[in-house]
Amino acid sequence: MNKLVVAWFRDFIDFITDDTQKKLISLRRLVNQLHFRDGLSKKAIIEQLSVSKNFVIRWTQSMDQDVTVDHRGWPKGRRRKWSKQTERRIASLHKELKHGPGAFYWGPTAIAQQWLKRYPEEPPPPLRTIGQILKDLGLSEPNGRKVRKGASRYLCYPEHTIYETLGQRVMEADFIGKKYITGTQQPIHFLAFSFKKAPKLRYFQRIEAQSADCFIEQCKKFFVTFEKPDCIKVDNAAATIGSGSGKRTVSRVVQFLLANRVVPIFAVPRKPFSQASIEGNNSVFARKFWNRRTFNSLEDIDTTLVAFNEASRNYTGYSPPVAKADSKQTFVPKIYFTRQVWETPERSDGFIDVLNEKVSLPKAYINYFVLAEWNLNTELLSVYLENDKQLEEIKNSPFSINPKSKSKLKKKGVHVHFAINP
Repeated sequence: MNKLVVAWFRDFIDFITDDTQKKLISLRRLVNQLHFRDGLSKKAIIEQLSVSKNFVIRWTQSMDQDVTVDHRGWPKGRRRKWSKQTERRIASLHKELKHGPGAFYWGPTAIAQQWLKRYPEEPPPPLRTIGQILKDLGLSEPNGRKVRKGASRYLCYPEHTIYETLGQRVMEADFIGKKYITGTQQPIHFLAFSFKKAPKLRYFQRIEAQSADCFIEQCKKFFVTFEKPDCIKVDNAAATIGSGSGKRTVSRVVQFLLANRVVPIFAVPRKPFSQASIEGNNSVFARKFWNRRTFNSLEDIDTTLVAFNEASRNYTGYSPPVAKADSKQTFVPKIYFTRQVWETPERSDGFIDVLNEKVSLPKAYINYFVLAEWNLNTELLSVYLENDKQLEEIKNSPFSINPKSKSKLKKKGVHVHFAINP
């Protein structure tokens, strides 16, 4: 069924009757038929009929379901009612989770998880219902998240390429600091790891300093304890990207990652949204761990952090994915940089900064986000613009490796061929 037929049908049901129930049943039947008979995807149905995602999901659960029966249990346009028993259970579970020992999570998801343990014979209410009940009881709390994706979307931030193309498992990592124990002046630092895609994971570790050594040490432990990702996305801190003055150097962290066949991706400088997953996790760390407790010693922090990490794993339901067999495919050492194109002082063209080198770009790309790929084998830098989930190469130029970095890469066992550029 094409769009014209769909449009005609919608106009037709509007014309033949003003009976809301009949129109609703007709729309349910149409959704069901489009999916099972005509093979349209749920996304396509949503776009063509301009109906909600939940509506389409509900009426594509079964080919032979009765579309005349409304299972919502309450009149359309009226707020759903729930029993006092349900309210009491949710309030009790919320109090238990929030004030019990080792409490870290007490929102709708945590309550639903606890409900299944406490009342296994009865399914919990939907998360939205739990959230609404908490709100009505004055028990809901702001999550502290602010969504600002508009600019990143129309300025072509390469999110699809990073999370869907470069690797199946993309981890974000970031330093947290500085924190202080009351009465002390010695800063306390943490390192956070996060997987944005399922199986999701939040993990935090106290470290001695925001240094390359500490980053590498914690990555080694993480790879053994949990999993080794395909890519690691980090910010442009000196510990990870390296020297603030040397040009085209490959930092110790990058050398370590490449030696372990992990691709490094550097976030856009001073754009927190480009590290959205880890920034969100850092917010969770502050709200649910650090700001809610008074710590008296490093031992107290470490002990509580173990419990917090365990609670986080239970909350997200994390379990390591099935280990992949070692690929026989040759690993090509590459480094990726997400950057926003800036205007030169002369306003003649645009540029991005990559490892203390200004890379010129056409003026038409000023303000857009681009993805720069540095292939260490060919010593070429390719700059791409993502548009409609497709990459368009806008520049390709020689980008030689700092001689000292070449030597260090060879010692680390990174197999680079160092092809001669034309």
